Amino acid sequence: MRSASDLAQAQLDAYNARDIESFCAVYADNVVLYDLVSGKATCTGIDAMRERYGAMFEQHPGLHCTLVHRMVCGNMVIDEEMVAGLRSDGMVHAIATYETANDRITRAWFIRE
Repeated sequence: MRSASDLAQAQLDAYNARDIESFCAVYADNVVLYDLVSGKATCTGIDAMRERYGAMFEQHPGLHCTLVHRMVCGNMVIDEEMVAGLRSDGMVHAIATYETANDRITRAWFIRE
């Protein structure tokens, strides 16, 4: 079993490689992604996630996420990130929170500046 930190790092590495299959392999089939501010689900299920992030990886070849700080508490990981290549006007400051269970990320919440 991988630790929560290992899972967060594996998805980050796959994100930076723009490797959609390795990226999705870290997430549960029934994963749900949320906007933390609104509380609304933004993506539900691995197929929707594959479609959403696959398109993003293709549309943004310069996409790269730098980990600024990581906190881990049990099965939860909170990452502060700086994302390049997503917007033409510069870096995106983001916070990602991951909940893990059964060797997968099951839910994630995001805040983007």
